[in-house]
Amino acid sequence: MVQQSGDTSQNDDNRVLIALEKGQVKISGKAAEGQEGALLKPGKGVTITVNGRGVTEKQEIYPGDAITINVNEEIIPENIELKISADGMTAEARYIPGIKKFYILPDHPYTDDLLVEGVPHEENITTFSEEDVKRSIVEQQIRFGLDEEAVTRLLEEQDNWQVVARGKPVEQGKDGFVELLFEGGVKSVKYEDKEEKVDFRKRYEIEQVSEGDEIAVIHPPVQGLPGQKVTGEELQPDPVNRIEANCESGTDFSPDQSRIIATRRGIPSYKKGRLHSFRVDDLYTHKGDVDIKSGNIHFRGHFKVQGDVTEGMKVAADGNIEIGGNASGAEVLAGGSILFKSNCIKCKVQAGWVDLVLKDVYRVLNQMSDSIDDAIEASEELVRALEQKGKYSVKMEAAVVRALLQSKFVELPEYAAELQKSLKSVGKSMPEEISKTIVDITPHFIDFQYSQSLGRPVLNEIKEKLDNVKDSSKAVIEKADITAPYIQNSTLLCTGDILVPGSGVYNSQLKCNGMVKVDKLFRGGVIEAGGDVFIGEAGTPRITSEQGIIQVSYKGRVHLGSVYENFRIRFGTTEYRFDKNLNNVRLILDQQEFEVKVLHWDR
Repeated sequence: MVQQSGDTSQNDDNRVLIALEKGQVKISGKAAEGQEGALLKPGKGVTITVNGRGVTEKQEIYPGDAITINVNEEIIPENIELKISADGMTAEARYIPGIKKFYILPDHPYTDDLLVEGVPHEENITTFSEEDVKRSIVEQQIRFGLDEEAVTRLLEEQDNWQVVARGKPVEQGKDGFVELLFEGGVKSVKYEDKEEKVDFRKRYEIEQVSEGDEIAVIHPPVQGLPGQKVTGEELQPDPVNRIEANCESGTDFSPDQSRIIATRRGIPSYKKGRLHSFRVDDLYTHKGDVDIKSGNIHFRGHFKVQGDVTEGMKVAADGNIEIGGNASGAEVLAGGSILFKSNCIKCKVQAGWVDLVLKDVYRVLNQMSDSIDDAIEASEELVRALEQKGKYSVKMEAAVVRALLQSKFVELPEYAAELQKSLKSVGKSMPEEISKTIVDITPHFIDFQYSQSLGRPVLNEIKEKLDNVKDSSKAVIEKADITAPYIQNSTLLCTGDILVPGSGVYNSQLKCNGMVKVDKLFRGGVIEAGGDVFIGEAGTPRITSEQGIIQVSYKGRVHLGSVYENFRIRFGTTEYRFDKNLNNVRLILDQQEFEVKVLHWDR
């Protein structure tokens, strides 16, 4: 701004004065030789030039000086600030409006000493569009996950941080894994409150599987999905691993290799390692005693007891049983053979137990089938007689047939009770088809009121079920042996041989389909053998009326190292009693003369 001098209206004594009006410097007075000028000093927010030269300090001003005043101005541009998280997965931004900073010069009256100073002012600058915001964000390396709505909010909510972009997290895959379909080990038996009968001696169950059961699922790995940072950098998931499985004894893979299948009945087990190993063992070893603490044990396979079997306890197995300690006052039932490594005292022992029970079951089923045949025939005769008399109606048939069964076929409830008892004793060891048949038919005869429609159609259905399962009298019985070194006051029953390699047998009942071999003493009791009998010493040295008896078939042979007076041998129904003590004898039944021959036994 250039100011001209010569204005004297404000100056009577012609001193040089200066004033500020509407941003311009006005000068009053005359320039005379030796006269002092007015003082002008630049203040805040302005720059002043006098006669083309910048002024920073006070300077005398005279009329005619060319004075220019420039008001300072600063513009801070509007801006998008952005920050990216350390993991690169989020970006935050805020919009900062621009600022125009400038000064306004206030008027000042004439004075000989003027400080020209501006009054600061500010104005916001908001010119950004949404496209400008996006461009600014992209220029700051945001390449992925931009949130359009957040861009709008930036302009609406100035100076506030907003999440404007989100990355895509990596979806990690899953390693392959094993899903076990069994718990493993021994489980406590749980009884429901409603159960009427509880076996308090059955405290634990050994978990078992059957042939064909699935015991594990091998789940394949699942690949992960890549992620992406807001900067566009791709993130890769971790590598995944597959399961390496090994099928040991008793197991195999399913055709598609995804499952582990039991190839035999037994105890499943699993071992985790570099290889995940599976097996099914048909032998279970009980490492302590079978006592009230362990409870009774029923195992569907081979069973081994390292300790004793104590009084009142029961051990049952579908396979072989081995007892390492003493068995006293116990019940031992095996589907296979039984080996006692120590004493067997006051025990009830059965080997080939399931076969023996099944033999009785088939016998009863056959008897029941015959009775049902007779019942069907009798009911048809009764119905025909009632029809002839005009006294028959379909509604009365069930009552008539039930009455007939109750009065004429009283053996049917007995057969049904016997079958139910056998099923309860054998449990899961009973073949499924037989078990289902027993469950289906016996309630009709245990309680005749069970079926309100027990007429001829129901009897025919029962007969058909019996025909499907009844024994053809050719059932194969597996040979199951019993071996024990010492037997006292016990009952032994088996489908194979009974072997006593130890000190002997005392006051016991031995019955088997095979041979009996007692290396040393047999004193008191009964032996019934389907095969030959070998005894080291039979009876007692003192004279008693009853020494014991051996029963064999007509074609059987009995071998005695020593035998005492009054000991008896029976071949079928033919009995022989010793009237004196003998050594090394062999007895047979002469099939022609039908008398017992006592021969020498060359041991």
